[in-house]
Amino acid sequence: MTPPTVTTVETSHGPVSYAQQGEGGPLVLLHSLLTDRRAFDRVISELPGRIIAIDLPGFGGTALTKPSIESYASLINSAVRAICGDEPVTLMGNGLGAFVGLGMAIGDGNMLDRLVLVGCGATFPEEARPAFGGMIEAVESGGLSAVTPIALRRIFTEQYLDAHPEEAEERSSIMAVTDPEAFIRACRALQRVDFRDRLADVEVPTLIIVGEEDQATPPQMAIELNDSMSASTLVILPGVAHAPQIQDPASFVSSLGHFLHRG
Repeated sequence: MTPPTVTTVETSHGPVSYAQQGEGGPLVLLHSLLTDRRAFDRVISELPGRIIAIDLPGFGGTALTKPSIESYASLINSAVRAICGDEPVTLMGNGLGAFVGLGMAIGDGNMLDRLVLVGCGATFPEEARPAFGGMIEAVESGGLSAVTPIALRRIFTEQYLDAHPEEAEERSSIMAVTDPEAFIRACRALQRVDFRDRLADVEVPTLIIVGEEDQATPPQMAIELNDSMSASTLVILPGVAHAPQIQDPASFVSSLGHFLHRG
């Protein structure tokens, strides 16, 4: 596959930056809060179509927006419309990107052909929401380095980090260049998100993937999401955490099966 072309598209909500490579039907990739648009690089060669990896609000050259998943979805939806026109779009999101993708499906599902949600839910349990407030306070007082150790253990299992110290270094370097305000706004958006009463609006064929060891969006969230959607399938991957496409690319690609192939 040829190297990606990085560019920016202007929308009514502000600029959105993205990397594009390959040919065919568009496959839009949305990263998690704790990674960046390169989060799917280890599996891109196995994915079909024209890959469009978008920077979420506040990342790369993408504008900040209001701290709500609906605002994030509106901005990214505008960008995807500008990039892809009327082409049917497959969207794959991880973590924050998955919530944004779900928000797009609720708000403008007609543009989506297929949806892959990796580490997602309809909302966070009440007992999980204070964690976002804790991370916001830590960043406000000590910068992103204050939450990097927590972030690493929300992305990966302890065993994986012990066996791959270079991964911790790479993820730490990504966190170091992340805009603190972007991180804070995303935390507030996730803390408030609640799509439980709107899932009946989603008719897009959806594949829900979650790592068995995911601490950021535990499997129970994915199970409840799958139970509430009419056109979804759930896959739970053993031994991996919040970013299975990074931790275990082969298992992640295998879990996709033939879902991404149109026809």
